[in-house]
Amino acid sequence: MNDTRKPDYLAVARLGSARGLEGGLRLISYSGEFSHIARAGEILVGGPLGLEDASPMKVLHVLEGGWGASIVFEDYETPEKARRLVGRELFLPRGQACPRKPGEYYVADLVGMVATVEGLRVGVVAAVVEGGADDLLEVRLDRGGAALVPFRKEFVGQVDEEKGELEVVSPWILE
Repeated sequence: MNDTRKPDYLAVARLGSARGLEGGLRLISYSGEFSHIARAGEILVGGPLGLEDASPMKVLHVLEGGWGASIVFEDYETPEKARRLVGRELFLPRGQACPRKPGEYYVADLVGMVATVEGLRVGVVAAVVEGGADDLLEVRLDRGGAALVPFRKEFVGQVDEEKGELEVVSPWILE
Protein backbone atom coordinates (compact mmCIF):
# COMPACT_ATOMS: atom_id res chain seq x y z
CA MET A 1 0.00 0.00 0.00
CA ASN A 2 1.30 3.47 -0.86
CA ASP A 3 1.85 5.92 2.02
CA THR A 4 -0.19 9.01 1.04
CA ARG A 5 0.42 11.10 4.17
CA LYS A 6 1.11 14.68 3.22
CA PRO A 7 3.72 16.81 4.98
CA ASP A 8 2.44 19.28 7.57
CA TYR A 9 4.84 22.02 6.40
CA LEU A 10 5.60 23.08 2.83
CA ALA A 11 8.58 24.94 1.41
CA VAL A 12 7.10 28.21 0.10
CA ALA A 13 10.14 30.33 -0.80
CA ARG A 14 13.90 30.68 -0.81
CA LEU A 15 15.93 33.63 0.46
CA GLY A 16 18.09 35.36 -2.13
CA SER A 17 20.70 38.07 -1.92
CA ALA A 18 20.68 40.96 0.55
CA ARG A 19 18.78 44.02 -0.67
CA GLY A 20 18.96 47.49 0.85
CA LEU A 21 20.36 48.68 4.17
CA GLU A 22 17.62 47.38 6.50
CA GLY A 23 18.42 43.66 6.26
CA GLY A 24 16.07 42.90 3.41
CA LEU A 25 16.55 39.67 1.53
CA ARG A 26 15.26 38.95 -1.95
CA LEU A 27 12.23 36.67 -1.60
CA ILE A 28 11.96 33.95 -4.24
CA SER A 29 8.43 32.60 -3.85
CA TYR A 30 7.85 29.13 -5.27
CA SER A 31 4.26 30.03 -6.17
CA GLY A 32 5.05 33.51 -7.49
CA GLU A 33 2.75 34.94 -4.80
CA PHE A 34 3.89 36.84 -1.71
CA SER A 35 0.75 37.66 0.29
CA HIS A 36 0.66 34.33 2.16
CA ILE A 37 4.24 34.93 3.32
CA ALA A 38 3.52 38.53 4.35
CA ARG A 39 0.49 37.39 6.38
CA ALA A 40 2.45 34.69 8.21
CA GLY A 41 3.87 36.91 10.97
CA GLU A 42 6.18 34.05 11.92
CA ILE A 43 7.74 31.57 9.52
CA LEU A 44 10.09 28.61 9.81
CA VAL A 45 13.48 29.36 8.27
CA GLY A 46 15.29 26.19 7.30
CA GLY A 47 18.78 25.52 8.49
CA PRO A 48 21.47 23.62 6.58
CA LEU A 49 19.29 20.49 6.82
CA GLY A 50 16.13 22.26 5.64
CA LEU A 51 12.98 21.72 7.67
CA GLU A 52 14.76 19.26 9.96
CA ASP A 53 16.65 22.05 11.76
CA ALA A 54 14.39 25.01 10.92
CA SER A 55 13.85 27.84 13.40
CA PRO A 56 10.79 30.06 13.78
CA MET A 57 11.52 33.68 12.90
CA LYS A 58 9.37 36.80 13.15
CA VAL A 59 8.68 38.58 9.86
CA LEU A 60 8.95 42.36 10.29
CA HIS A 61 7.74 43.16 6.79
CA VAL A 62 7.56 42.07 3.18
CA LEU A 63 8.10 44.77 0.56
CA GLU A 64 6.85 44.22 -3.00
CA GLY A 65 7.75 46.16 -6.11
CA GLY A 66 8.25 45.82 -9.84
CA TRP A 67 11.56 44.12 -9.04
CA GLY A 68 9.90 41.36 -6.96
CA ALA A 69 9.79 41.23 -3.18
CA SER A 70 12.05 41.33 -0.14
CA ILE A 71 11.59 40.23 3.45
CA VAL A 72 13.06 41.49 6.73
CA PHE A 73 13.30 39.33 9.87
CA GLU A 74 13.53 40.44 13.49
CA ASP A 75 17.16 40.40 14.75
CA TYR A 76 18.46 40.47 11.13
CA GLU A 77 17.95 44.16 10.32
CA THR A 78 21.40 44.77 8.82
CA PRO A 79 22.77 43.48 5.51
CA GLU A 80 25.62 41.75 7.35
CA LYS A 81 23.27 39.75 9.60
CA ALA A 82 20.76 39.09 6.82
CA ARG A 83 23.44 37.55 4.56
CA ARG A 84 23.67 34.63 7.02
CA LEU A 85 20.24 33.54 5.83
CA VAL A 86 20.87 33.64 2.06
CA GLY A 87 19.90 30.39 0.35
CA ARG A 88 17.68 29.13 3.17
CA GLU A 89 14.16 27.92 2.52
CA LEU A 90 11.01 29.22 4.20
CA PHE A 91 8.35 26.80 5.44
CA LEU A 92 4.69 27.39 6.34
CA PRO A 93 2.02 25.05 7.64
CA ARG A 94 0.09 23.51 4.72
CA GLY A 95 -3.01 25.57 5.60
CA GLN A 96 -1.06 28.84 5.25
CA ALA A 97 0.65 28.01 1.95
CA CYS A 98 -0.49 29.64 -1.27
CA PRO A 99 -3.75 28.01 -2.39
CA ARG A 100 -3.44 25.78 -5.44
CA LYS A 101 -5.31 26.37 -8.66
CA PRO A 102 -6.83 23.44 -10.59
CA GLY A 103 -4.08 21.29 -12.10
CA GLU A 104 -1.44 22.58 -9.66
CA TYR A 105 0.34 20.42 -7.11
CA TYR A 106 2.68 21.00 -4.21
CA VAL A 107 6.10 19.52 -4.99
CA ALA A 108 6.11 17.84 -1.57
CA ASP A 109 2.97 15.92 -2.58
CA LEU A 110 4.42 14.67 -5.88
CA VAL A 111 7.59 13.28 -4.27
CA GLY A 112 6.90 9.74 -3.13
CA MET A 113 4.04 9.13 -5.58
CA VAL A 114 4.01 5.81 -7.40
CA ALA A 115 4.53 6.16 -11.15
CA THR A 116 2.39 3.84 -13.27
CA VAL A 117 2.12 2.87 -16.92
CA GLU A 118 -1.25 1.41 -17.97
CA GLY A 119 -2.07 0.77 -14.31
CA LEU A 120 1.17 -1.08 -13.51
CA ARG A 121 3.75 0.30 -11.10
CA VAL A 122 7.04 1.25 -12.77
CA GLY A 123 8.72 3.36 -10.07
CA VAL A 124 8.48 6.18 -7.55
CA VAL A 125 8.86 9.94 -7.95
CA ALA A 126 12.09 10.66 -6.05
CA ALA A 127 12.38 14.40 -6.74
CA VAL A 128 11.07 17.29 -8.77
CA VAL A 129 13.82 19.10 -10.66
CA GLU A 130 13.43 22.61 -12.02
CA GLY A 131 13.85 22.41 -15.79
CA GLY A 132 14.15 25.05 -18.48
CA ALA A 133 10.58 24.97 -19.78
CA ASP A 134 8.94 22.53 -17.37
CA ASP A 135 9.62 20.83 -14.08
CA LEU A 136 11.03 17.33 -14.42
CA LEU A 137 9.94 14.37 -12.32
CA GLU A 138 12.87 12.16 -11.35
CA VAL A 139 11.37 8.67 -11.38
CA ARG A 140 13.41 5.95 -9.67
CA LEU A 141 12.55 2.91 -11.73
CA ASP A 142 11.70 -0.40 -10.06
CA ARG A 143 13.91 -2.20 -12.63
CA GLY A 144 16.86 -0.01 -11.60
CA GLY A 145 18.06 3.37 -12.69
CA ALA A 146 16.09 6.56 -13.05
CA ALA A 147 14.40 8.67 -15.70
CA LEU A 148 13.48 12.35 -15.96
CA VAL A 149 9.89 12.87 -17.07
CA PRO A 150 8.75 16.37 -18.10
CA PHE A 151 5.72 17.29 -15.99
CA ARG A 152 3.40 18.10 -18.88
CA LYS A 153 0.30 16.49 -20.37
CA GLU A 154 2.20 14.78 -23.20
CA PHE A 155 4.04 12.66 -20.63
CA VAL A 156 1.99 12.68 -17.40
CA GLY A 157 -1.71 11.80 -17.38
CA GLN A 158 -3.91 11.35 -14.32
CA VAL A 159 -2.46 12.46 -10.98
CA ASP A 160 -4.40 10.74 -8.18
CA GLU A 161 -3.45 12.44 -4.92
CA GLU A 162 -5.81 10.18 -2.96
CA LYS A 163 -4.03 7.01 -4.14
CA GLY A 164 -0.61 8.66 -4.31
CA GLU A 165 -0.15 7.68 -7.95
CA LEU A 166 0.57 9.40 -11.24
CA GLU A 167 0.27 7.98 -14.72
CA VAL A 168 3.09 8.13 -17.26
CA VAL A 169 1.30 8.22 -20.64
CA SER A 170 4.43 8.12 -22.82
CA PRO A 171 6.30 5.05 -21.52
CA TRP A 172 9.14 5.47 -24.03
CA ILE A 173 10.34 8.44 -21.90
CA LEU A 174 11.35 5.91 -19.21
CA GLU A 175 13.83 4.13 -21.53
